[in-house]
Amino acid sequence: MTEAPLASMPDRPGAMPDRPGAMPVRLGLVAAVGAVMALGATYWDDAWHTDKGRDEFAIAPHLLLYGGVLITSLSVLAWAVTRWRSAGLRNVRALAADPALLIAGIGGLVTLASAPLDNAWHELYGRDAVLWSPPHLLAVAGTLCLSVGVLAGLRSTTGQGADAARLFAACGVIGALQIPVLEYDSDVPQFSVLWYLPVASLGLCLALALIDDLWPGRWRPLQAAALYTALRAIVATGLPSAGFSGSFVPPILLAVGVAASVGHRPLRLRLAVAACLTPLIWWPALQAQADVAALVPLDQLPLAVALSLAAATLVGWIHGDWSFAPQVRSIGFKSLLVAFMAMVAMGAAADQATAHDPGQGTERSIANMNVTRSTAVASISLTVPEPCDGLTPTRSVARRSGVVLTGPLRSSPSPDRSCQFVGKISGMSAGRWFVYVEFVDTSGQKLEAWVPVKEHQTTSQRRSLYVPPAATSGSGQLLAGAVVLLLVAGLVVACVRLAKATSTTTARSPVVGSGVARS
Repeated sequence: MTEAPLASMPDRPGAMPDRPGAMPVRLGLVAAVGAVMALGATYWDDAWHTDKGRDEFAIAPHLLLYGGVLITSLSVLAWAVTRWRSAGLRNVRALAADPALLIAGIGGLVTLASAPLDNAWHELYGRDAVLWSPPHLLAVAGTLCLSVGVLAGLRSTTGQGADAARLFAACGVIGALQIPVLEYDSDVPQFSVLWYLPVASLGLCLALALIDDLWPGRWRPLQAAALYTALRAIVATGLPSAGFSGSFVPPILLAVGVAASVGHRPLRLRLAVAACLTPLIWWPALQAQADVAALVPLDQLPLAVALSLAAATLVGWIHGDWSFAPQVRSIGFKSLLVAFMAMVAMGAAADQATAHDPGQGTERSIANMNVTRSTAVASISLTVPEPCDGLTPTRSVARRSGVVLTGPLRSSPSPDRSCQFVGKISGMSAGRWFVYVEFVDTSGQKLEAWVPVKEHQTTSQRRSLYVPPAATSGSGQLLAGAVVLLLVAGLVVACVRLAKATSTTTARSPVVGSGVARS
């Protein structure tokens, strides 16, 4: 008689004791609250930076974001204390020997530490507006580790609410791996849109592999995708209601559902199906939500499918599913290879548009900025409500996805003592552009102000006229970036290795006294 898989056991209070070291249900549910807070705050923070630019650190989305991460991290800390007590107060090695607890703890620390690291990066290297900067990717990897560690810790947890806790943890895995396309989802692309769908496919394939190991069951990924879709829909409707820019709701449920329909097939085949379908499913969904998301040209779709399939192959190799590829067990080697591939891909992409979160410097004045845009042409007027004899206009600029357009900016007569300037930019494509006006003062220092604007829109806002931080680059930045990217790749590979090891261990080790094991 075949015994029921451990993961399919019903949630019943007192059904059986948890496997030693498992994360308690109550802590898993607390971690779920933190994960939901962080997910919503991430998209709110993106909209805040798009609409308002950089502000003080203690803005509401930052507090909610890091508050959510802190709550989840504290639940991991409480789990560690529980384990420490059960193992004996002198047995610290038991904590370090638990890979799930270790990677969750590292994930929490890395995510929280990424904030001061990002600030230091800005201080050292100036404006860095892109989500794919090394410190930002480190935060994504830390969030992934936190979710994976919690899900691994909950894998053998029983009792009422255990499956709910696993559901939210699995949703967190999907959420962390879709963050890299956040700027595409909200129509503020910093790189070529060619990378949009392959990166989304890569994240989905990684999530499917991790959930397959840590929460086995044919329809488990579909349940997690359904929760993720519901949360994204709430965010997408809630942000515009609060006066912020909206975001795309990805059709991830459909892609995961099709992959689940071939759930009896090997994982590598399911990943290939998901990877090929993701661009084909995303593309029409993007057309339907064109007002909030970056659009991918139809002629780029075949290449997006090919790159997505390559991403699925990479995930399968890291996971150890491809027999034709050398099965290298070293985390270091795989991390080095993944980091190298990431750097090559980022180097092949267009230069980022220093527009989203432009890293505003010292404010000099407040200006009233008005931009009226058709599709291709934007007309600009700026009024500084004070005398500004030392302010010389230089140019108007529009930036999007690595493309920079420039136009004239000149003084315009004003009946009062205020300064008025007008400019015009042509050649803009569809989507949200960041429109700038640039000046120099009597000392030769550069000043600028900006607003985001979409086609067929007129926007009039009070904006800061500020000194932009000087952007610097060199061998030091390249070396620092390479080190951080290597750490990011190492954390991702470690998550995959942990998931595979946890799956194998649970399959071979029945719960003591229960007679139940994964068949």
